[in-house]
Amino acid sequence: MRRTGVTVATTLLLAACGRQPATATEAVTQFYTVLDAVGVHRVPDAPQLKALAPYLGDSLAHVLDRARVLRDSAEKSAPGEKPPFADGDIFSSLFEGRTASVVKDSVARGDTTLVVVQFTNDTQKPALDWKDTVVVVKQGERFRIADIRYGTAWEFGFRGRLLDLLTTP
Repeated sequence: MRRTGVTVATTLLLAACGRQPATATEAVTQFYTVLDAVGVHRVPDAPQLKALAPYLGDSLAHVLDRARVLRDSAEKSAPGEKPPFADGDIFSSLFEGRTASVVKDSVARGDTTLVVVQFTNDTQKPALDWKDTVVVVKQGERFRIADIRYGTAWEFGFRGRLLDLLTTP
């Protein structure tokens, strides 16, 4: 399991209590903790999306669901072929994913907060470190993830933005 600053038990306790993140940085920390707790390693399946729903902005939730449907449909129609969105940690720049994440900084701009997250993957030798920026918006009384801006340009990593990745055929 990936390591984060918050344990799975803490995540489950927060979920059980219905505690909403009080800040954008808390929302990001809880989001990555829940990703790890439910075992997301690609576009989430329906139960995983349900677990992530409290952290997702409306647009991101919609495009994630559309990507899930596209992947599931492609798996059924061509079982021997690799469907789109079948693997890769889309929630960070590195395709292989992260083993640790720490919020480093945040900047509020109106109703949007940009949260810089430092990631590490120590399964790679040498270990890789990078930063991505999570775009958080306030919808109603909740802080929600609206997009992720990938912070690297690796040959086998994700570039640009998560929303663009999910809407590009």
